[in-house]
Amino acid sequence: MVYHSSFNNEESRNVGGLPLLNLKTKVKGPANPAPADKDDIIDEALNFFKANVLYRNYEVEGGGDRLLIYLTLYISKCLLKVAGKSKAEADKLLFQQAIENFTLPGDKDFALGGLCTAPKTKPDAELLRQYLTQARTELNQRLLERVYARDPSKPGKWWMCFSKRKFLNKELK
Repeated sequence: MVYHSSFNNEESRNVGGLPLLNLKTKVKGPANPAPADKDDIIDEALNFFKANVLYRNYEVEGGGDRLLIYLTLYISKCLLKVAGKSKAEADKLLFQQAIENFTLPGDKDFALGGLCTAPKTKPDAELLRQYLTQARTELNQRLLERVYARDPSKPGKWWMCFSKRKFLNKELK
């Protein structure tokens, strides 16, 4: 059974069909702080990754699911990057990946083109880029803690065995 986000009915601003949900993070950005004692969308993406990545179909039930799909695709991209690297090397690579110029809804190569719409204005597009950069940076930190939990010199095999799976037959560019 595919896992859906618990944030589908959460009240938040939407840009391009993606909700700007609260995050538990110290990374600077536009996201409001989430309660430390509750899971946020990044926790959901990490917790559901291994189960959801096995599916080729996913019925979207709301904005939370769209963001969950985006973060799941980003986790897959991260796992491909860290293969065979130490935690220190992976940290540098993933930081660069988080801040690099990436596609947004409305761009030709955006992986979720059918699920998301283009932001209505340039400020909205910039806000979405800042939010996704903040979420990607925070996700990197939490992902590295899990992938390198046993040995900082090599990634955990129970994470890496999912690195070649393509969720929904898509990948982020």
